[in-house]
Amino acid sequence: MQPRLEIEYLRSDPSKIWVKARNETFAGETEQYINAQLLEELAHKLSMFPKSNSDEVTFRVGDIDSAYGHCDFKFHCFDSAGHTAVLVSVSNDSACVAKFTVQFEALALDNFVSSIKLALKSGSGLSELIGINPYTQNV
Repeated sequence: MQPRLEIEYLRSDPSKIWVKARNETFAGETEQYINAQLLEELAHKLSMFPKSNSDEVTFRVGDIDSAYGHCDFKFHCFDSAGHTAVLVSVSNDSACVAKFTVQFEALALDNFVSSIKLALKSGSGLSELIGINPYTQNV
């Protein structure tokens, strides 16, 4: 199973996102109502990420204890070499929560940001951040 983060966006009244994410061992998904400006801000911040090894970009919709679920992403560098990952936390309700990391490369992030911008412009679309298998200390 290839690690990935998917956000499907649909502009309506109100707008919605469907989030699916997985790494080698865990997966989760949620459906959330969203203000499109939040997605625009995410695309803007990610287009400049990372500025440094301590840079982080966060995205949150809903509350972890909510009966309606949540999604929470923290994009960050996880080592001094600048390798990047996103910490994903998603739930459908307060009883089912998945929390895990998806590592990715710069080109995948660029494609993800471009697809978010296109989805926002067209009113709908699927954006995929294609992950990679985790780096190990034995590389």
